[in-house]
Parts: sequence; C-alpha cells; structure tokens
Amino acid sequence: MSLFSKPKTVLWSKSGTTTLYFDRMENNIFPVDIDIWKTCTPAEIQSLTLLLSQNKVDSCTILIPDDVVLTKSFIYDSEITSIDKSEVIGLAESFVKFKINPDYIDYRLIPTSGKTIILAHIFDKTKVEALKINLESLKLKSFSFESVSQAISKVISLRFSGEYFLVYPLSEHEYTLLLSKKDSVYLTANLKGPDLEVQKIINYSNLYFPAQTTKFFIPAEETLEIKATSTLDKTTYSASQIATEFKKATNLPLPVIGLMVPTSASPAIIKTTDTNSSNSNMEKNRNFLPFIGVFFITAAIASIIIWFVLSKSNSATIQNPTDDITPTVAVATPTSTPIPTIVEISKKLKIQVLNGTDINGQAAVLKTQLTNLGFTSIAVGNSKEKITANTIQLKAGMSTASAYFQQKLAGFFDAVPTTDLAASSIYDVVFTIGTDLSKGVAPTTSTPSATPSL
Repeated sequence: MSLFSKPKTVLWSKSGTTTLYFDRMENNIFPVDIDIWKTCTPAEIQSLTLLLSQNKVDSCTILIPDDVVLTKSFIYDSEITSIDKSEVIGLAESFVKFKINPDYIDYRLIPTSGKTIILAHIFDKTKVEALKINLESLKLKSFSFESVSQAISKVISLRFSGEYFLVYPLSEHEYTLLLSKKDSVYLTANLKGPDLEVQKIINYSNLYFPAQTTKFFIPAEETLEIKATSTLDKTTYSASQIATEFKKATNLPLPVIGLMVPTSASPAIIKTTDTNSSNSNMEKNRNFLPFIGVFFITAAIASIIIWFVLSKSNSATIQNPTDDITPTVAVATPTSTPIPTIVEISKKLKIQVLNGTDINGQAAVLKTQLTNLGFTSIAVGNSKEKITANTIQLKAGMSTASAYFQQKLAGFFDAVPTTDLAASSIYDVVFTIGTDLSKGVAPTTSTPSATPSL
C-alpha cells in the first residue's frame, strides 16, 4: 500500500486503549485494552495481533495522538532560508518534558511578510521506540501515519477554504482547538470547558495570517460557551452528519472519517448550520476549492521520522512520500496551548507610555508591567487625544518587537502593533492606553531559554 493511498483500516491508540476501525457500515469498531505507545511483550499484544489476523488486516493507517509529537513555533524578524537544528533544539528544550533527540525533531521555515515562522515538530523517542517494538510483534506488511488534527482538517477543507478554528471534543469538558486554512493545520491547543476562553488564541492567529481569525466550527452535540471579545462567526458541525453524507458509518469519529473519505469526494457535500453569522446563506452556496489528494507535512514528517526508526525492522515497510507537500502544518500539543515562542528583544529600547483615558494612574500600571519584563528606559505621560482602544507604535523593521509585545501583554494590554512610528522619534516604541487596564491580567515575565542568532 502506498503511503498516500486511502486506508480502509485505521488504528488509533489513546487513553490506554487501542481501537481498530474498519471502513464498513456494521461491525466496524474493535477496542482492545492495549497501549501501543508503551512497550508491550508479545503475550501482552497477542489480543491485538489475533484481532488483526481474524480480520485479515495486513496494512493500516496509524493515527498519531497528541502526546507523541509536540509542536513549538518561533518567530524571526526577517526572512531566513536556513537554521541549524541545534539552534532549534536550544529554543525548544525548555518547553519539552522529555530529552530531545536530534533524530526525532524536524522543522520547517515559513517566510512571510518580512519574518519567518519556524514550525518545530518534536517526537517523543520513548514512544516511537515502543511503537517500533510493538509493530514488529503485529507483523503488519505496511502502514502509514497521520495526525488527528490533520485528519480532521482534511474533512473540513472539502467545505471551507479560508482560515478557521475548529473545536474537537476529546472527553467531557476537554477539547482540542485547531487553527487551520484549507487542510493545513497551523496551531493546536488543549482547552478545558464548558466555558472556553479563546480571545488570547485568536490574537495569536494574527501572527500567521494578515488578520485575526474569527471563523469557528463547533460540535453540534456539545453544550459549551465560546468566550471572546471579538465577534465570532460560528458554524456547528456534526460528525454523524458528515459520515452520512460521505456514506460512512455514523459511529466513526471525525478523524477516522477524514482518513476514509476518498480524495475524489465532492467538495461541497458537507452541510453545516450557521449559528450566528449573517453570511450563512452565502457561505452555504459558495463553490469551494476541490480537495487536493495528498497528505500534507504532518503526515510526511511523522512517516519520514518513524520510517527512519522502523526501517531496521524486517517485518514492515513504508514507501517514501512524494515531494509535493504543503509546508504549513503543525501537530497537536498535548497539555498546554502551543503559543508561538517569540525571540527575545533588547531591553534597552526607549519606550514611551501615554494615558489616553480619563482614568488616573494607568501609565504607571503599564510601566510596572514593562519594568517586570526587564525594560529600563520608560517615560510616562498623558496623550493629547482621548482614545478608546490600545495602540502600540513601533519604528519600521521591528516585527520581532511587535510579536513580542503582542504575546507578552496579551490579556492585559491587547493591541495590534503598527510600524508607523516616525524614524525621527526619540522613542523606539510608543504605547497609548485606551482601555481600563485594571480589567486585564498581568502578563508573564518568563522568557525563552535561548535566542536564535541570525
């Protein structure tokens, strides 16, 4: 079976249980109390081996769960074409609980608008090594890999071609939030509900796209509240409805459906119900881009790295992926929001803080927060004009500082920085306060463990 052929059997191991899914309407789900991401003896894995044998399964696609691969994003303030792997490891190691092995990390550089996004994918060597041992016992002839988030986005891409967030339920009051465009995943985060605070993550979407992403797909079966200060465009989706319209069994989970839908499927057959968008009728009648029948970078990275480890095994083989891969995919981070880690900036910047409200003492409050971040040259004063929204003005060419302040002050001093400060200004950055800062949350003062050098 080719790496990019559509599977008929999916193996998904999570929460200590491995489940085998078949592309058929009945008798299609078989759970076994085995965790293939932990080393099993042949005796322990015998029940899964027997299940595969009884159903004549010799090839399948393995869904990669959130705790096998971590994703971290880093921002450079200029477009670069290369970076040493050791530098990427140096940036990522303080954010990973396990020791990073150089053979188990991959990354992609994405130049965009004068800056570069580094998407680093870090595999847990212990879990991959355990998978190697278990696959040797299972004696599969061939297998491929796909991430849960990527499988989901492939289904949504058949209906929607813009940027969007999607909420996917993991368990009761626990969800994964995907940020995607078409079928490329840029960011994932684990959230716990039933009330989900998403404004901070919405703000980070501006690092990837020209404007904030406010389109949300939410599960119709869940009762949850999405909280944000931005106006959201919400559309519900139903996994069972999607399965029905693709002529799949309604008991299959959404990621499994994503792996079983043929690449030739019609791009407009998934119906959604808009809950609060004024453009719902227009969206339902749009002609969306056809689905492109290739696995994207998440599947490629997973397959290449695990293939490298498993290639020594004589009991299974993986074919090499094609070169036509879209380089803009991130994989789910298991326990925390994978906020892009911003490169540290000089603390010698000359900063001016102006109070544009009628509330006394606000400039001093913001100065305190900036001082806590390490800045030493801060002047305060009152703005000549009253404003109702916060602003951050920087001199041209300071995109790294722009991303830095947007992250570090998120939730406390929310603003979209601009680089229109006059070059002749004696200040490098000017903050003008337009909101009541007493309602915000103080930013973290933690900093990355290493700074990339250009």
